[in-house]
Amino acid sequence: MTRWLPSMAGVVAGTVALAVPGGARAADNEAGRKLYLRDCASCHGATGKGDGEESMYLTPPPQDFTTGILDKRSDEFLTTVISKGGAAKGLSASMPASPKLSAADLKNLVAHIRFLGKAGGSKPTK
Repeated sequence: MTRWLPSMAGVVAGTVALAVPGGARAADNEAGRKLYLRDCASCHGATGKGDGEESMYLTPPPQDFTTGILDKRSDEFLTTVISKGGAAKGLSASMPASPKLSAADLKNLVAHIRFLGKAGGSKPTK
């Protein structure tokens, strides 16, 4: 029984990093959080309420992710807005494009933005 536990721990740990169906890797919310804090929080706020330090200078104000708007947007839509800017999907041109983010970075960032929307703007952990 003693030998089973370490090997089982390896199986459980390994499943966290396994690919999801379709060959895509599961999104990493923590990696997305780091990107979000670096690239998005100055406008959208650390908790996604659209209240970042730069928000007062933008018209229209940045999107508040805690309002339920994300339920109406697909991952593809969000990825396009992030990578090509708001104007690419008929939104504010104040939302800048981030064309240098990798596909994995975009997936992780979308996962974190969705997390903020579901968390209702609760303070993220550091």
